[in-house]
Amino acid sequence: MEIDQTIVAAQACTSCRRQKRRCDKALPSCGLCQRIGRPCDYSCEAAPLAPSPEDFAALRQQVADLQSIVQSRGSTSNRDGSQSSKSSSVSPGTNAPRFEDSPAGRLNIVTPQFAVTPGNIPQGWPGPSSFPSLFFLDSNAFEYERFTVQTPFVRVPTGALTALGSSVELRAMIETYFNTVQIYFPIVSKIRLYQHLSHPLHEPGADIALLFLAMKLAITEIPGGCPPQSQLYQDVKMLFTQVEAQNGFTIQLIQALQLIALHEVGHAIYPAAYMTIGHAARLGHAMGLHERKAPQMLTRPNTWTEQEERRRVWWGVLILEGHSNIGHRAKPMATGEPSLETLLPIDDTFWDRGQMDVAAPLSLSASTTIKAAPFTRTCQAAHLIGKVTRHLNDLTIPIDYRFQEALQLNRTICALAELLPPEAQDDDPTKPSRITALALCYSGILTLYDAYSCSERLLEYGPEDQLLMQKESIAGLDSVSEKAYQLALRIRRDFQEAGANKLSPLAIDSVYQVAANYAWMYRESSNPDYQSRLAELKDILILLNTRWKCAGQYISALVDFWERAEYDEQGRYVARR
Repeated sequence: MEIDQTIVAAQACTSCRRQKRRCDKALPSCGLCQRIGRPCDYSCEAAPLAPSPEDFAALRQQVADLQSIVQSRGSTSNRDGSQSSKSSSVSPGTNAPRFEDSPAGRLNIVTPQFAVTPGNIPQGWPGPSSFPSLFFLDSNAFEYERFTVQTPFVRVPTGALTALGSSVELRAMIETYFNTVQIYFPIVSKIRLYQHLSHPLHEPGADIALLFLAMKLAITEIPGGCPPQSQLYQDVKMLFTQVEAQNGFTIQLIQALQLIALHEVGHAIYPAAYMTIGHAARLGHAMGLHERKAPQMLTRPNTWTEQEERRRVWWGVLILEGHSNIGHRAKPMATGEPSLETLLPIDDTFWDRGQMDVAAPLSLSASTTIKAAPFTRTCQAAHLIGKVTRHLNDLTIPIDYRFQEALQLNRTICALAELLPPEAQDDDPTKPSRITALALCYSGILTLYDAYSCSERLLEYGPEDQLLMQKESIAGLDSVSEKAYQLALRIRRDFQEAGANKLSPLAIDSVYQVAANYAWMYRESSNPDYQSRLAELKDILILLNTRWKCAGQYISALVDFWERAEYDEQGRYVARR
């Protein structure tokens, strides 16, 4: 009779005990941990012994040694003329700000010295990965075994605390953000953020600090003559890379990434903006934000407000990508088209209070009698821009269906554009408004008309719908340009009355497109009305450039291209020598 001499552990491994799974106790790693690629630990979780007097003495000696090291480094830093702690740079600092007098003050965590430079990466970073590879290798097996992704706690680097400033500065920054960026890009839950910080048992990690720095970046105005790639911008990008490398996949991580993208889009930092938006799309897909039935990297939401926040975060990605593909054409979109069952965000008023409200699906959101919330309208406009982009990029559509689809898209987006002016008439510019949604609609319509208005692009034996679409486009260029011009005047008035920080950079493209149309119309007809409107629109862009530097790039395009452009034989625009 043979006896099994296999040596096994005396107890189940730590992961199997925690998840209450059956463990075969194999050495050096159990079969379950080997199969999903996670570390296997058989150590006992013994209760900690009470510290002895010798332990206290040793601890006091270590503290004294640390203080002497900090003081010596501080004196060296002062002799070298280092920057003051109020700098926005995430550089090595010895006197980290202390703000324990507020909930946010608990971000002041004792950590090793942090320096975000290529030559001085924190020791142990990124370190071995504990992410369960089975989540990507076989998501069916991952879900069948009911495994979960345990997000590691990433401590806050001391340099990040220095960049955030004192508690008073941090509170002022948060309030400024919710009074400015939040009104046109509401992806961060105000009530959840404050609950998160005030929780007595929760220690905020680096993802929260990263979100705060990204919020600070989003509200920071760039002085004239200074590049938008500021030190704060570089610090936020580097901190994001560090948190992501340590698998700190939380909702705050992708929120920070979207705010970085918003800064890059607003200041025309390309190709970084295009790449960042694509990164956000892939990250959202990996987390499962695009579809509730997809494998979820995040834990199940505990509240309805948290679920609404995740929905808004994904819509934020769709909005950013829809806008980025208006001018950068013939490129596939990183996000898939949302299904008709996808729910739209609810009214911001209810969300800010933590109150439930009806969330309409995308298929039932085009009502002409129900007044929708501003951010809901922005999501609808972004969805239609995505449909226009996919339509223009898809060269495999049959000819007969292509022009029918173009006509249908024209009717749909024009119907939404007709709904918005009455709704936006009484909007307070200091509160959420429908200006961004209306601007996106006009950008999408003018993009569609530009593709179908030129006679040189017509097919020689095209269907009748081709002529109908060209007729709609030619007539629409003039009428929609008039409406977009009036919107530009409204944008200037709101900019002057409500302040620069309340303007969404996503609204500036419509000003540029109508200016480009008037530049073309003036060259074709020499109508002085077009010339005067073009000059006024350029003045508006000059004003908007004081907040968002992309407006200055649009001015350069008008001067260097559109005011001197001509058609070639194929109907393509070429610059006049």
